[in-house]
Amino acid sequence: AKDPTADNERLRRKFIERAKHYIGTPYAERYHKPGDPLYGKPLYLDCCNLIRRCVQDLRADFGFDLGDWNQAYQFSTLPDAVAFGDLRPGDLMFVEATYRSGRHKQQRMNIVHVEIFLGEEFGTGPESTLGSRNRWGCVEVHDSFRYTSQFYDITNVFWRSLDPWCAGRCDAALLREVYGKHD
Repeated sequence: AKDPTADNERLRRKFIERAKHYIGTPYAERYHKPGDPLYGKPLYLDCCNLIRRCVQDLRADFGFDLGDWNQAYQFSTLPDAVAFGDLRPGDLMFVEATYRSGRHKQQRMNIVHVEIFLGEEFGTGPESTLGSRNRWGCVEVHDSFRYTSQFYDITNVFWRSLDPWCAGRCDAALLREVYGKHD
């Protein structure tokens, strides 16, 4: 008989391993100029594209692809909140924030960023995450989920369980009128 708990843990590990495969991948080409070592690379992954790419790479395991929408969409498909003390590696961190100024368009539900929780088992310590946080940098492991941004003021951090995705469920529970259904 299949063991759903073991399958869930196996998929979480694969998800983290796949994300680690992209360590060193730059955030976005538009932040680099010719001559910059990160200019002209074959692949760029911002925060939500990293998550989307990992799920896409593991489509046979997850049973779906994420839509082309951003981190607010990903947040809306993971309804199960998790307290920090109950996090498991692979759970996702979503950052709620407001932009200070400039040409930044406010995001749906003010969700501006997403990262993967690693913890001590897969990361560098109990607050460790993996993500593409720096526009001029690359996908990397972060010692802590705590950070400040020069572009926005963080108002909240939401932790979401990866369990629905591990069970093959990806339905935009929030903002259905915006995101609708997909495969």
